[in-house]
Amino acid sequence: MEGISYQLLAMDALAHSLLLINGGTGQIVSELPYSADLSPIDLAVTADGSKAYIPADANGEGVLLAANLRQQALYRLPLAIPSPSQFSLSPDGQSAFVATAEGSLHRLDLVSLSVTPCGAPGSPETYCVGIQTDGNTLYSIWEHPGGGSFAAFDHQGQLLYEQSIPGIPTNLTQDSHGHFIIPFTSESASGEGIFLMSRQPEASAIEATATILYCNCQSSSIPCAYPSHAAFSPDGHTAYIVNEESASITVIDIPTATVTGRIPVGRSISCLHLLPGGNFAIASSHMFADLSLIDLVNGRLLSITDMQREFLGYIAVLPSDTQ
Repeated sequence: MEGISYQLLAMDALAHSLLLINGGTGQIVSELPYSADLSPIDLAVTADGSKAYIPADANGEGVLLAANLRQQALYRLPLAIPSPSQFSLSPDGQSAFVATAEGSLHRLDLVSLSVTPCGAPGSPETYCVGIQTDGNTLYSIWEHPGGGSFAAFDHQGQLLYEQSIPGIPTNLTQDSHGHFIIPFTSESASGEGIFLMSRQPEASAIEATATILYCNCQSSSIPCAYPSHAAFSPDGHTAYIVNEESASITVIDIPTATVTGRIPVGRSISCLHLLPGGNFAIASSHMFADLSLIDLVNGRLLSITDMQREFLGYIAVLPSDTQ
């Protein structure tokens, strides 16, 4: 851990506050309170690390908080948005997308502070369970009876691409190299796994590249159950899949689409965020409301937070030089 300098954004569910934490010392740099009637559903940070957004539900209505991290100020934006279930911030930080539980999509212009509907709900039995966006396209995953699907839309809501997923999707993760990872589960453990997709940065074409079924790679003594989240290495060659129920991490080599390792964590984790350099990661846990430090190189859990805090599962890692 020597030489790794970073700061951590986290939310305390008991204190109803956004925390900026020095990663090296664990010291809280600032604590920014928000209203107790808000239920945050995500935390997103701009590419330069200067601002963060917290979409939240407030008794059935949508709220978007913005945090100026350099001035250490948290405030509510004057935007009337529907109650959000999914949120994605554009790479340039100028816009964002919100999906509701019933599947309506909305584009938020964060400069003009306007909201534009860009997709109507589909079937009543179809639910949006993840969205990601880049400069031109909105990517989404959907749960429906018997399985799931991946769909790409332009920013006006026009369908560009659709692909079936061999299971019920749990998360959608995209990296800067054009890779998508969709962990999926099913009613039986034999149907769980990871769905890989790719897009060439210079092209708009998207293609499914591989499906890795956990039942085909269970020779290890380290179990893998309920893949729920994914994180990419900085070079885009490796993915780390969080297995929430089995308290483990599956390591995937993306170019060959093969399982290359498993990391036993020994306690349920929900989300994984790599630290600068890619050798260590911070994991959050919805079950335990705490944070864990994991050594990805040696494959072991290093430490668990012992602060008197109840952390929500949404965190963000910031290099120290962004502050």
